[in-house]
Amino acid sequence: MRFLKRFFSFSAGVLVSRTTGLLREIFIAYLLGGSGKADAFYVAFRIPSLFRDILGDQTFNNAFIPAYTESGENRQFLWAVFIQFMSIVVSVVILGTLLAPLLVAIVAPGFIKDPERFQLTVQMTRITFPSLLFFSLSALFMAILNVRGKFFISAVSPAIINLSIISMPFILPVQEKAVALAWGLLTGVMLQSAFLFAFVRTFPAKPDFRHPSLRTFWKLIVPVLVSYSFTEINMFFGTFIASFFEAGSIAYLNYGFRLFHLPVALVGVAMSIVALTDFSKIHAQGKSAIQHLKKTLLLSAAITIPIAILMLLFAEPIVKIVYQRGHFSPEDVKITAKVLTIYLLSLPIVNLSKLMTSYVFSAKDTRTANLSFAIGTIGDVATAVILGPFIGFYAVAWGHVVGSLMRASFLAFRIFGRQ
Repeated sequence: MRFLKRFFSFSAGVLVSRTTGLLREIFIAYLLGGSGKADAFYVAFRIPSLFRDILGDQTFNNAFIPAYTESGENRQFLWAVFIQFMSIVVSVVILGTLLAPLLVAIVAPGFIKDPERFQLTVQMTRITFPSLLFFSLSALFMAILNVRGKFFISAVSPAIINLSIISMPFILPVQEKAVALAWGLLTGVMLQSAFLFAFVRTFPAKPDFRHPSLRTFWKLIVPVLVSYSFTEINMFFGTFIASFFEAGSIAYLNYGFRLFHLPVALVGVAMSIVALTDFSKIHAQGKSAIQHLKKTLLLSAAITIPIAILMLLFAEPIVKIVYQRGHFSPEDVKITAKVLTIYLLSLPIVNLSKLMTSYVFSAKDTRTANLSFAIGTIGDVATAVILGPFIGFYAVAWGHVVGSLMRASFLAFRIFGRQ
């Protein structure tokens, strides 16, 4: 019951943030449709997000929570992590902002043949890249709140970013609305960090750079970074491949993925983060968490499979209701619905994988996690490359399905095959 209470608390926060995220996508679809400018914004959004997902969010949770729990929530350990980790992030932000043209050329090489779209993407990337600093701060604050059991606050905070993106085109007097959206992202992440800090209320302490849990953190963070880097390789290749197809390909994939990711966040992400704190505490006591894992896997499947079936049956009406307005045409609806249908085939699998990943990270079994991500990435990229010439950008979505299945199968074999 305690697990369910915290899960529903986290899910309630996620529901608010994802609902505003959906409103954000509706607004962007209305404003930009399936245009080249929409592609430019999503690439500029995705580049700092690639680094954010490597350096923050789930990466930080999976490395920090076990170490912070082990330290007994020690403030000297906390501030040592803050100083060391944020020093790295600041360096990455400076380099990324300076090297924006190179990053755009690497992530979306197909844009090079369209100088106007390429320059617009570079401009917006330079605006959005500093958001990585505040994303990382937010990740630290959210991890602290999760350990303390304040799941709703951490889960609801991304709503601030979404509302900022929606508001900025009305506030900022710029002709190019896509640029206003980029400024909305940066402003929103800064406001999110301030909001979370108000609830953390952790005052500075003298950092203890020799604290034993600090070694645990760095021993975990490196393999965790490697693990989530594989996920970003998937995203990179997806954008890379889609950039060579017709204008709007990246936007269609993003619109479909956002709808698919709503139940992933509500069930998979929420349950895996809540379970991670439980798994970490159980393992810290020297006990096995395998029974708790089995219960959470069954609960996840029981919730996710019916959702996947319903969304598959009503994919096109869902897309029509959510997106069809402004510059988003009926043809855009059909294309996005096809993308969503493909992604939905992996929904139960993705959510089960997230729980199993939390389990292996809490047990400090980073080797299994790394191998699972590597196997999933190989399946993802290979499928997209092989199918791309035949089915176009839809191959990116199929790659996600195949990679997710391979990764989940490997995790299940490694965890339950040992019993």
